[in-house]
Amino acid sequence: MSVMPNQDAKVCCLKITFSFFKNNHQLMCIMIEKFLNFQLIEPTCIVSWIFSPYMLPHFDRLYLWQMLDTTISYCIKHCDRLKAELDRSKIKLSEQEGSGDGNPDIAEQQKQQVQAAEEEVDHYVKKLEDAERSQKEVFLIVVQRFIMILTDHIVRSEQESRYTQTLWFRCTRDRLRQTLVKYRREVKRYMVTLQTLLFTPEIEPKILECFTQFKGYIA
Repeated sequence: MSVMPNQDAKVCCLKITFSFFKNNHQLMCIMIEKFLNFQLIEPTCIVSWIFSPYMLPHFDRLYLWQMLDTTISYCIKHCDRLKAELDRSKIKLSEQEGSGDGNPDIAEQQKQQVQAAEEEVDHYVKKLEDAERSQKEVFLIVVQRFIMILTDHIVRSEQESRYTQTLWFRCTRDRLRQTLVKYRREVKRYMVTLQTLLFTPEIEPKILECFTQFKGYIA
């Protein structure tokens, strides 16, 4: 049975760990990396926690964005590793299919080796599809949460007749810009989804501007 059977338990673990390392946030970043490498907590769960109301007061702190970068980088590296494994498996399969002779005993052994190589390729294809699906989900959640918290800030500020362009707002919006640019290789793959579901004409112009500028940057 899993130690953390559901997302609530995993978020609780993150909160406790963050509280424990409140005076050493570098160790918290290391713990995030450990959670990911040992597959104890999914990247989507960590991203949801980072953008939770519990963490909003820390949005002007560098360590929070280091944790986000660690999480996104893990997804990208994980996909890259699986792609490399899949390529090696395909080469191995190709070599197995191209070898052999007329000896019946060797032919049977060769058939088994080809079958094993095909199963290995299918295994990595499935793992890569799952990893890429998870990576896409992470990017969509990150962008969605950025939009949500920035929009909420604007709405509350206008309702309370407060200045919207605060330092917190500008820093958070710049982090959205930085995330899009830093991971532009991956973000470009999701442009249609981002434009269709998230960066719609209905959102605040001050937020939509980030995406418009990004499109101009990668054009």
